[in-house]
Amino acid sequence: MLYHIDMKKIFAIILLLAFGVCVANSDEFVPDFDAMKVLRCEFVETIYNQDGSEVSQSDLFRIYSLEEEYKRIYLRREPIDNVSYYEADKIEFRLQSMTDDYISITNATINRQTGEYTSTSQITYDNPIFGVRSAKAVGTCRALN
Repeated sequence: MLYHIDMKKIFAIILLLAFGVCVANSDEFVPDFDAMKVLRCEFVETIYNQDGSEVSQSDLFRIYSLEEEYKRIYLRREPIDNVSYYEADKIEFRLQSMTDDYISITNATINRQTGEYTSTSQITYDNPIFGVRSAKAVGTCRALN
């Protein structure tokens, strides 16, 4: 016996299931950014070739929001998922960023007692001429609120 498959019914079932998942996830935790401590970290980042020669030096800054209760850190409003240490003395985390030209993996530390910001990065470029470069950054963080 052959069964006739009604595509409209299958589509309606899939749509209902997708809507149900969206409704179920709508109650998830939403961070209160207005209540968080905000840090502005200003630093000098130096990029090095594979042979250790200096390529460039840039003055940069990043804005971090700290959610003390849950020990979470956000870059602007994007969560940083790779937090390896979050206590009163310091915060250590790994940040990955991608552009059209490269992928950067940064290991950063914010010393909460001194306000010092340090990081090391590995930058892998799409263009093999640039190869893989490294970067080091040193700076300070200050509270904005």
